[in-house]
Amino acid sequence: MFNEKYELTSVDIKDNKKVAAHLGSLNRLESDIYYFTISQSKWGNLRDMLILLNLYRKRKKVVIHYHGGYYRELYRRFGRLQRALNRRLLAKVDIMIVLSKSLESLFAGIVDSAKIRICENCIEDSQLIGEEAFTEKLGRLTDEERPLEVLYLSNFIRSKGYFDLLEAAKRLKGREIRFHFAGNFFRPEDEAEFHAFVKTEGLEPFVRYHGVVTGERKKSLLERSDIFALPTYYPNEGQPISIIEAMGNGLAVISTAHAGIPDIVSGDNGYLVGAQAPDEIASVLEGILQDRRPLPAMARANRSKILRNFKEADYLKRLEQIMDEV
Repeated sequence: MFNEKYELTSVDIKDNKKVAAHLGSLNRLESDIYYFTISQSKWGNLRDMLILLNLYRKRKKVVIHYHGGYYRELYRRFGRLQRALNRRLLAKVDIMIVLSKSLESLFAGIVDSAKIRICENCIEDSQLIGEEAFTEKLGRLTDEERPLEVLYLSNFIRSKGYFDLLEAAKRLKGREIRFHFAGNFFRPEDEAEFHAFVKTEGLEPFVRYHGVVTGERKKSLLERSDIFALPTYYPNEGQPISIIEAMGNGLAVISTAHAGIPDIVSGDNGYLVGAQAPDEIASVLEGILQDRRPLPAMARANRSKILRNFKEADYLKRLEQIMDEV
């Protein structure tokens, strides 16, 4: 395992008010490789550049793992000095890791393409349903006597597309379809708006909010659902772990051609719709209601893809190969 091959030490750098303390901790370390993820905010980026400057003085290897898809837009928002700082310091990294093929261009002109590596996200083993449960699920997918079950499982940020899915639910009201929403609201007014819309539009029989779900509750929702919907245009999106979890548990996916999503979702295993397009979402779901026969093939394709390349062990192997190379 990874932690048996390498001796690991960690420094928590999240609190920007303690940058001096973080730098002190890093300066006391004598590691061979320094690995960290960079921020997707302007001030967080300045902190990261300060950390990089100190790491280069130690003359050791530096690996950056970028977990989002926002860097190019963030870079455009920097002032001239901060852009110059990024170009100078990021160019010196030994390896820059991105989440998928589509995200390699994020650092074009800043980091040499020969230094870019891909390390896709993974699903935790504990979140995969077993083969027996998956076989039972396959048998249910084409049963037109039961409602089609659609799941949104992510944070409730408007640009993640949850309200577009809710609008689609309104268009399909009265049909044999149920919508499950789960995740965290960051703003009370967003949660109030969500529930008010459900009540005003008479969607209570068709829409259920499950709150924040983890562990077995999350796994149970994934097992019972047929379709996973994340019509995101979230600027910071990289390669959503929620989509990988859904695919591993045999759900077809409705999403957008945004960030690294097209690298894992295509016409063979899901549906890509436009951003902010509830009519398109409703149209896709209407088509599935009329003919559910493609769902088992999509479920098998998605589960096979995840079991083949996106398990925890696969992720650690990719990371190990990168560290070995460094």
